Amino acid sequence: MSGSSGPVPEQVPERPAERPVESRRDRLRKSWDRNLVILRSPRVRIEMYGDAHAARIFRTFSARHRRFKFTRAKRWGVGLVQLPATMDEYLSGSSKELLRRKRRAASKAGFRYAIVAAADHIDEILAINLSSPTRQGRSLPGYYLDREHVAETFSDRPNVHAILDQEGRLRAYAWVPRAGDFILFETLLGHADDLETGVMYLLMSEVIGATIAGRDPDGSPHWAMYDTFWGAAPGLAYFKTRLGFKPYTVDWAWVDRA
Repeated sequence: MSGSSGPVPEQVPERPAERPVESRRDRLRKSWDRNLVILRSPRVRIEMYGDAHAARIFRTFSARHRRFKFTRAKRWGVGLVQLPATMDEYLSGSSKELLRRKRRAASKAGFRYAIVAAADHIDEILAINLSSPTRQGRSLPGYYLDREHVAETFSDRPNVHAILDQEGRLRAYAWVPRAGDFILFETLLGHADDLETGVMYLLMSEVIGATIAGRDPDGSPHWAMYDTFWGAAPGLAYFKTRLGFKPYTVDWAWVDRA
């Protein structure tokens, strides 16, 4: 788990209802339409600053794309939420109806948000990692499944955002570092047995709420990032959209702050 600079292959907590099998032409047309939306997305400049980890994130984002050498790794279709002034504002509007419903369902089932010491929950973190053989159709790297490596990884990540059940057991967690004017959902995993209860909606929205409440005097951070829409499976793109993330074209700028 060490050295990651973007979200791991996370479990999609909800997928759209199954649809009839599409023809190849229909799939290509929808793919083309999605790519056009990404390419035409608003362009923003986001300043990055902070510690050594933030610097590593900047280098990763600014490196050449592995497949498309003409562009940067994290430039097109970046999944962003521009953080509003209050949590109430974030949760408002018809587009957030599903999010509000999922939050209520998770809370009614006894789940709650907390920031916890990762060292106190290593076995539960490992159980979450082991709860599904695949994430987004891909197997998790072996180091996510090794207790010693998990403990080592979280030795320099003392606190994590968490969802706890009624017994206080960790059922979902997120590592969300700040890298200047944005927070990054870098690692996000939930226990497979609880995903349909809405725990991931509750977790991500509570992280955003905590970020809004804890802003600096200058109002930063102004953004939350959840990887990119480019190449995202339909279910994952749906999840991001329901949480308010939209695709942007981003110019990342490292700035030195005293």
